[in-house]
Amino acid sequence: MNINDLTKGTAVSTAGPQGAKQVSARPKPGSGRTGRRLVVISNRAPIEVVGEGSSQTTRRTVGGVAATFVRLLGNSGGLWIAWSGGQTAQRLTMPSHKANLTVLLLGLTDREVTHYYHGLCNRALWPLMHLNPQRCHFDGIDWTHYQRVNSSFAHLAAAETVTQDTVWVQDYHLALVPSMLRELRAGSTIGLFWHVPFPPEPVFRIFPWRTELLRGMLGADLIGFHTRSYTEEFLTACERLLRLEVDRQAGVVMVNERQVAVRAFPLGVAARDFADLAASERVRQRALEIQQAVGTPRIILGVDRLDYTKGIPERLLAFEQFLERNSEYHGRVAMIQIAVPSRERVPAYEQLRCRVEELVGRILGSFSTDGWVPLRYLHTRLDQEHLIAYYRAAEVALLTPLRDGMNLVAKEYVASRVDDDGVLVLSEFAGAAEELTEALLVNPYDIEAIALRLKQALEMPAGLRAETMRAMRAKVNQSTLDRWGEAFVAALNESACRADRAFADAAGR
Repeated sequence: MNINDLTKGTAVSTAGPQGAKQVSARPKPGSGRTGRRLVVISNRAPIEVVGEGSSQTTRRTVGGVAATFVRLLGNSGGLWIAWSGGQTAQRLTMPSHKANLTVLLLGLTDREVTHYYHGLCNRALWPLMHLNPQRCHFDGIDWTHYQRVNSSFAHLAAAETVTQDTVWVQDYHLALVPSMLRELRAGSTIGLFWHVPFPPEPVFRIFPWRTELLRGMLGADLIGFHTRSYTEEFLTACERLLRLEVDRQAGVVMVNERQVAVRAFPLGVAARDFADLAASERVRQRALEIQQAVGTPRIILGVDRLDYTKGIPERLLAFEQFLERNSEYHGRVAMIQIAVPSRERVPAYEQLRCRVEELVGRILGSFSTDGWVPLRYLHTRLDQEHLIAYYRAAEVALLTPLRDGMNLVAKEYVASRVDDDGVLVLSEFAGAAEELTEALLVNPYDIEAIALRLKQALEMPAGLRAETMRAMRAKVNQSTLDRWGEAFVAALNESACRADRAFADAAGR
């Protein structure tokens, strides 16, 4: 792992013309600023390095959550620490509306990527968090590299920050960083947001390094989850596995003499942006073109990463059953399933793709007629405008993940329905189900129940469709992506103020 160049302040390569430029030397942390600087630490960065050697350039990969981080960091001249995506370490700046932010890209060796990322993160923690223990692969070598990579992130953060900075660590890739960084900088203000579900304690218990992971997370002052139910599962794990004192009403875990706050911060979407695009003539016209190409008056839409947690095979089986039992809808309804490519070199994902394509072929072979194609399968990645056109074209969104931290597609669909029409059929095991209670909730494992919900969605009266969609849009417009980021940072800074007051009181004594 190459962090020496970064900690010494030497830039490793040139940057490109698309918004990032090289910084020749590391500024002193906190210089030229007042108040708290925000530091974000994540596995992935808002910048992608393209090319090699003298032809190397950078381009922004910002979208969704990353865009909010960039805005928050730009307010304070902040710092973003992330993996470069390769072996090269770099120091770059990104222009922002108030103050340029610095991006430090950490290099990882191929061996580290294999064991830390593909191994521990993707083959152990990801399936564990999504209640797929049968897919978990636990290997001591993977755990060793996970610890090493987390340690490298923590040491780089310690070298680049001062105690007055506010550090926000992202997700399960870096669960050990909070405690490691606290050992290096005892007075730091550290937050952690968990972007995936947290499993029930009996499931989490099977993780061989369960106590080490929990203690790593508890190095933070504030730990955020998408939903209240995830916070409850985490508190239970701390109580039963670490025998720590837990105040459930206050949402606090006592760690030695420290209080760690545990709260729900439901992630939102940039609702106004989706609504503005959805209302544009360009998107409206594209939605009409999609409807004309499909050739049916009713469209059902599924949008997911091609991941085994998303329940795509179960959804297709449910649509097949719906067609078998409701012949009156033949020729009148069609389903579009958009599956975004994901981890294509991983055998489990290749097997999933084969299974999905087999089901698609079976449905098309069983039900297609000369004038009607009941199912269209798009294995592709769409830009935002094109995706919103599909949201506008579809009367029903069928989103049935087997387990999902939030499922932002559900919120994007709702935000895009500026006509206050449309029906959302949503898995009860998606985090969004705790907020979007007006949706038609369904058990994603129950094929027959999904088929029945589809019929109910298609037959819902127009007045009820409008009423439920308006209620969901009000929630999505209230709980936006920007407000999520601002709420977390405000809560984290408040915890820092409490710690400062406690320190001052102790010093006064």
